[in-house]
Amino acid sequence: MRKTQANDILIDVIGKTLTNNILLKGVSVAVAVVVWLLVVNVDDPIITSNIAGVAVQVQNEAYIESGGKMSLIKEGENIISVEVKGKRSIVDKLTPEDLVATADLKQIVNMNTDPIMVPIAVTCSRLKSADLIPNPRNLSVDIDDIMTQEYIVTVTSGESQPGKGYEIGTLSANPDKVSITGPQSLVRKIDKVVASVDASNLQENTTKQVGLEIIDKNQEKISESQMNYLKYDTSVPKVYVSVGLWAIQNDVSIKGGYVGKALDGYKVDKITFTPENISVAGSQEALEALTAEGKVIRVPDETIDVTGKNSDFEVKVNIEKLLPDNVKLTKDTSDTVIASVSILPQDSKEYSVLTTDITGQNVADGLQLVYETEKVQIRIRENGAQLAQLKESDIKVSVDLSGRTEGTYLVPVKVSLPPGYDLVEQQNTTVKLVKPVKGGR
Repeated sequence: MRKTQANDILIDVIGKTLTNNILLKGVSVAVAVVVWLLVVNVDDPIITSNIAGVAVQVQNEAYIESGGKMSLIKEGENIISVEVKGKRSIVDKLTPEDLVATADLKQIVNMNTDPIMVPIAVTCSRLKSADLIPNPRNLSVDIDDIMTQEYIVTVTSGESQPGKGYEIGTLSANPDKVSITGPQSLVRKIDKVVASVDASNLQENTTKQVGLEIIDKNQEKISESQMNYLKYDTSVPKVYVSVGLWAIQNDVSIKGGYVGKALDGYKVDKITFTPENISVAGSQEALEALTAEGKVIRVPDETIDVTGKNSDFEVKVNIEKLLPDNVKLTKDTSDTVIASVSILPQDSKEYSVLTTDITGQNVADGLQLVYETEKVQIRIRENGAQLAQLKESDIKVSVDLSGRTEGTYLVPVKVSLPPGYDLVEQQNTTVKLVKPVKGGR
């Protein structure tokens, strides 16, 4: 009981003292505030930081477009940095996505500058706008006339290949042309509109929806940011591409004749084409018609004129131009064939001798003779005897390799003929002398 009374007396004395001493009370409060501020600022101080990579959103573009114009921002200029000020606990956790930067085209002060400057405003749900300073403070905007241009859609399958036994015969787009609207300076850079379809391993005719690629006059793709300025007459920048497959026909031969007359005393012995056979692809009806004609592509006679010729010559022929409708060369087939025309003296003939039938003379010990070609052509004329009586077995052919060591050589071909026949011209062939490969275990 006495302890409680003592406590009450002490509290009463202190209370009266504080009440009676206003100055002491004010000092106590001020000290408390200072201590609180010190604690807060030491624990969570106000800091300033710079956040880069903030994208500026353009607003009210329709305000410009209503006058037949479009706003255009140069690549990368819509990315800014922002100086932010606030508590460390907030600022340290901010990312570019937490900041919203906008440029309202209605806020343009002067339309006569080049470029036009639009004020940038930045907001953040956790900070005051006054504590957010954009750098730069204005967005540079070009104002351009609106332009509309129509383009044919170029369809390509690139390097993709359909399944075995097929080639891409037809490629078509639906729609086959598109109308593009955008800033005049950008639209005028467009060279072509491309639809690329993947035809890998296709075994039947197919239709796919593919996106459009815009190619500029430098043959480079227009960037994604530039693509955003373009508008199309289709709901999306895509078209449907139809891929028509054609079957492949191998072993199609090349044949042809000639016009004119060789020089007196000479004749056309033969015409050979290199390659002799090609591969084509075509529609079913076209390949059936080609088969009915013996699977032959004929070179027009007037392509090869032998008038006044007294020696061999060659003619390059563009075979692609001679193909029937709905037939084309396969992907890896050259469009050029070589017509080789053999011109021989009258009463002469060309014989093909297999190199395996050529005798190698004076081959050094330890070396083996290898020929670079399968056969050589030997031209023989009558000189008292008739070629009709000459047998191939009567023609003896050899090469002399005296003094030759290991290596590759162009050597003359020695021809031995029965009486009554002469060699028209000397022939050479390429040979190799190599060391035999020793057999393994």
